Amino acid sequence: MLKQNSEYFIALTGAKKNVGDFLITKRALKLLKSVAPQYEYVVRPHWESLDEINFINNSKGIIILGGPGFQQNMYPRVYKLSKNLNDIKVPIWTLGTGWKGTPGDKTTEKLYEFTKNTKDLLDKLEVNSNGMSCRDYQTKRTLNNNGYKNVVMTGCPVWYDIDSINKEFKSPYEIKKIVFTPAQNEMFSEQSIDVMKYLKNKFAESKIVVSFHRGIGKIDDFTPESDAKNTQLLADKALEMGFEIADVSYDANKLDFYDDCDLHIGYRVHAHIYFLSKRLPSILLHEDGRGNGVTEALKSPGINGYKINKFYSGIFSLFNNNSKVLSIYRRLAYKIDKNIITKLDSKIDELENIKYAEFNQVAQVIDNQYEVMKEYIKGITTS
Repeated sequence: MLKQNSEYFIALTGAKKNVGDFLITKRALKLLKSVAPQYEYVVRPHWESLDEINFINNSKGIIILGGPGFQQNMYPRVYKLSKNLNDIKVPIWTLGTGWKGTPGDKTTEKLYEFTKNTKDLLDKLEVNSNGMSCRDYQTKRTLNNNGYKNVVMTGCPVWYDIDSINKEFKSPYEIKKIVFTPAQNEMFSEQSIDVMKYLKNKFAESKIVVSFHRGIGKIDDFTPESDAKNTQLLADKALEMGFEIADVSYDANKLDFYDDCDLHIGYRVHAHIYFLSKRLPSILLHEDGRGNGVTEALKSPGINGYKINKFYSGIFSLFNNNSKVLSIYRRLAYKIDKNIITKLDSKIDELENIKYAEFNQVAQVIDNQYEVMKEYIKGITTS
């Protein structure tokens, strides 16, 4: 309920089931209220149309809260907004929004093409004096490649646990408790099981919790049957190996137990970011460009769960901005990496040998980018 005569922003959330989206919303709202507490923030689901046009146009503007929103069909597939964008008279901003490129290499960046409707939205976003906020450099380059230059790399809102800013990373003395997050994409199911087997042997004395960010085995409005079967399979395999399992969907507070863990290894981007934001170590396994982007931006440990056929990469890199060509490239060049266990073992040994010192630079990146994010929010709330 809005206070009488209050000034407010509309905050668009992607929180349906995936706990990462709930975490984005939680951290983003805390950031906004910290920098600009004089405003109220009215949360609306981004997949629903904004029918209350007078209510929208009486606001200070619309803020899209993070997520992989810079998709090729961003509008109206991802963000419904209004049937006629011109009906929205107030500014629209993004706050640490990312791309969703697959596979996620340089060739994907070159081929990534937005639909005409999406370009209409991006044109509206770019005219804002402070431009668009994105969460990684791959997103920034992809937007630039499509002609959009007014873009600021602020990082994802989840990078910023305000209570942890300017705190030093502390190396764990002992790895007693590990969180593993399996891949969501079914093509990585067997690989996820192989990683669990590896962790069981590598950390035989450690407690391992397998955490499912989008639930386990239940079909609902946000989960198709194939996805439910896959998560149930992975959960069953985890239990067979003696691991604990956790369904952390629908509620960001379910992630609180991560604070008492010593290490995260897995595919879920926002589990990785959560750990790093708390100055805890994490190794991200990449399913696609969402993972590549955060690893590059945070200078954090990351390993591709896939491999790219270099022959096709070379050929398709000759093209520019073509969604049909990207679709063909994805089918031909995007394959599972069978050597991920060797790479993961090497990375873990390397981190142990240097007492996890690699994460000191991650903390520094977060602290530096926090200032960029604050300035971007100030630009939104004072425009």
